[in-house]
Amino acid sequence: MPAGSRPTRRPALSRLAAFPLPRPRFLALLLLAAVTLALAQLSEAFVVLAIAVLLAAITLAVIDYRATPEPGTLSVARIAEPQLSIGVGNRVLLRLQNPLPRPVRATLRDTVPPSFDVDRRTARLVVGPETTGEARYAARPRHRGTFRFGDINLRLRGPLDLVERQGRVGADAPANVYPDLREIRRYEVTLRRGLAYDAGQRRARVPGAGSIFERLREYLPDDDPRWISWTATARRGRPISVEYETERQQRILILLDAGRMMSSTLGRLTKLDHAVNTALMLSYVAIAKGDEVGLLGFADTVRAYAPPRRGRRQFLRLTEELRQLEVTMTEPDYQAAFEFLRAKTARRAFVILFTDLVDQDASRGLVSSITRLAGNNLVLCCLLQDPELLEAATREPASSTALYERVVASDVRDARLRALGVLRQRGVHSLDVPAERLSVATIQRYLELKRRFF
Repeated sequence: MPAGSRPTRRPALSRLAAFPLPRPRFLALLLLAAVTLALAQLSEAFVVLAIAVLLAAITLAVIDYRATPEPGTLSVARIAEPQLSIGVGNRVLLRLQNPLPRPVRATLRDTVPPSFDVDRRTARLVVGPETTGEARYAARPRHRGTFRFGDINLRLRGPLDLVERQGRVGADAPANVYPDLREIRRYEVTLRRGLAYDAGQRRARVPGAGSIFERLREYLPDDDPRWISWTATARRGRPISVEYETERQQRILILLDAGRMMSSTLGRLTKLDHAVNTALMLSYVAIAKGDEVGLLGFADTVRAYAPPRRGRRQFLRLTEELRQLEVTMTEPDYQAAFEFLRAKTARRAFVILFTDLVDQDASRGLVSSITRLAGNNLVLCCLLQDPELLEAATREPASSTALYERVVASDVRDARLRALGVLRQRGVHSLDVPAERLSVATIQRYLELKRRFF
């Protein structure tokens, strides 16, 4: 389409949108007139009756249209969180204010980004005189990044329910999608509950651990049984663990592989999205404990970098960097990424890498590069298990095709385990868990390794 023809499209659409829409009741009157006219072969009186019904329908429709308020006379607003979370239902509120002395029947339809899934497309409201009505829907973004909400489409029924006016209310607004922020809110709640446990407790040294008492909390399945406080367990009637305060001001470097292997999906999200959610949660916990946290996102080149720092401002910067990190279809260059990291920071650090392994041969570049990185750093390699692969490797075959799938899945699983074994032999700590346990398992391993090695 020529550039000069674009400006005329919006006015044409606006004129079309201003045209009233017939309601089923008006169409029923037109059908009655048509049926009456069809009976004109029996008597000419039916022609007069048909014309009378048609004129009455048109007259009533005009009266109904004029009695219907214009969409511009009503106030419509969208209320949404400024920070939306990926992969979860974010509540969005549409608020319609009726300043008129009579009720208004309205249908609202919001314009959401194409990458958002919503639980309802339209909302119908009956708003009383001089009151406000609200409609809610859940928007589930499929990708992180910067998007925009569009206008709100509005239809208003007439008091006779013969026609309805339609219009569009300007409501263009940014829709910034971040990693899942609910994990942080849940952690804050858990932390506040845990802090209530140690009210009145004295701070005590842990024999041989070099750490100090921080708080009591409920026992988790992955906790070391030696952390159980039997006194608190007997008092509360359920297992309670002691959490100790680790040394502060350590340097934590979070590395995120944004290459091709991280583009596969687990559930609704890609592997990179799961890793980004965990990285955000991990950075929040580490900064809360006084650590310096940095970030490196890479694929064939470095895609994002934030030097390690402490404080809330650093967490906000990491949040923005993680929001903008996108998965690519290129192979990751581990050597270039790790050399970039060594050039930027020479101090010993706790490096936490989120990536994927297929087999020993395909991961040879990672093994050789991460071995050099582990020479003067503590390295934790975090992987995501594929539940479908594990299920296929253990499923009883019912056909020759199922048997073939089981053999292939078993080979892939065994090759992955061999590659993990090579990493452990090279002094690299590893973690291989399902997506739903990645955040908890990574944070627990971070705290465990920090106590042991720093």
